Amino acid sequence: MLSRTHHNCVMTKQPRFSSVTGWHQDIRYWSFRRPELISVWLALGREIPENGCLSFLPGTHSMELARDRLDDRMFLREDLLENQNLISNRVTPVLEPGDVVFFHCRTFHAAGNNRTDKVKLSLVFTYHAADNPPLPGTRSASLPPVAVQLAAVAR
Repeated sequence: MLSRTHHNCVMTKQPRFSSVTGWHQDIRYWSFRRPELISVWLALGREIPENGCLSFLPGTHSMELARDRLDDRMFLREDLLENQNLISNRVTPVLEPGDVVFFHCRTFHAAGNNRTDKVKLSLVFTYHAADNPPLPGTRSASLPPVAVQLAAVAR
């Protein structure tokens, strides 16, 4: 199911006006029966550290971190040694136009600011299983999802 209330937009990083996005998990924004959603990031142009590309902390989707390792907005606290050790394992893929990254909603990820003179554009979508509905009364349930059918491709 394609969530219509989360992501599903063009993400931009403007030169000179973009900001750093700290280490976070997307599930902090969402309210579903289970924390099992997938974000899909499609690069519309080249994504490199200089223009604020994404970095990931592999394996964090399956970790349970103590609440005190996060700040009041649910960002990973970079002042803690144990978090610094986790961050030292970051992966920062360079994406070419058309490259796609799929990542679990519990994967910690971050992005830098755009230090180039060109706008960085990406398409971002969020998907969840049909048997993982949003919780009633939450923003996640404010719009019905779109069913996505996978079709076999003839060769």
